[in-house]
Amino acid sequence: MKRLFYSFAIILSGICLISCESEDALEPDYKNPSDYFQPAADDNSEEAQLRRKFFADHGSYLLFNDTLQNVYLGKDINGDPRYFVETVDLTYTVGQTGYGTSQSSYTFTYIPNFEQKLAMTEYLETYILPHFSGAMRPYSWLLTKTIIGKMGKDVSAQTISPYAVVNQRCVAVACNYLTQRERTEAQKNNYASRVLNIMVSSMVKAQTDAFGEFEAVSHDYYGRSYSSLGLENVNQEKLYQYGFLVAGSTVGYMTDLSTDISSYAANVVTYTDEQLEQRYGKYELVMLKHRLMKQTLERLGYIF
Repeated sequence: MKRLFYSFAIILSGICLISCESEDALEPDYKNPSDYFQPAADDNSEEAQLRRKFFADHGSYLLFNDTLQNVYLGKDINGDPRYFVETVDLTYTVGQTGYGTSQSSYTFTYIPNFEQKLAMTEYLETYILPHFSGAMRPYSWLLTKTIIGKMGKDVSAQTISPYAVVNQRCVAVACNYLTQRERTEAQKNNYASRVLNIMVSSMVKAQTDAFGEFEAVSHDYYGRSYSSLGLENVNQEKLYQYGFLVAGSTVGYMTDLSTDISSYAANVVTYTDEQLEQRYGKYELVMLKHRLMKQTLERLGYIF
């Protein structure tokens, strides 16, 4: 009986082995996420060709619509069609640090025709893209007519209309100001400066590890209460003396590292060295941190 059991086991093992070998090898069901940021392979429209050329020239994807996927899944129990829809979620961040908040949401109006899409792409290439290389280059750009943001989830949510919104995988830019009518060169540069200010001050919040030298200057003061530093009635002059451009979000406290980095980044992107010297020249720590900020941004790939 025992010999019969062993023989049966061997035969069963052989059958299983033959069965397994006869099956096709399993293949992973994987689709590269970058596929959703580019036109379909069979799309030869003017817009698709523009987007492909943009990626070839700059290494970043170009979008005019925030919908990445719209996949038909079949019909539900009532016979109605079901779809899987994925959009560019500008509130999403890995680990939810650095860019925006889950308590915000954004809606867009799209650029209506190809002529304006082409014009706004050329604007992007002329006034904004030349400032980015390396780690600072965005993964993708979403050019829209307007951006409307809701800050908060209840009836008291604040409505905003930002020039741009930054996410880890996309930078959305509102172009309505530029498409309304022809703008002067000064106006075009001014608008680009506003977009760059928003972009860089947001981007650096997710790269605080790169700002070690900058952080060291005010390391002992971040988040400290004024009273613990022996200070009373702290005004802007006193903040400058301690190397800060802005006060902390909590009354009576110095600012945190992330806000400090963001405020300095916005300054060096917006103002020339001469303008910074004229405004802050007598504050040694402020000028030192401006120099360190500029050096770090250049190392990360920002081009002044």
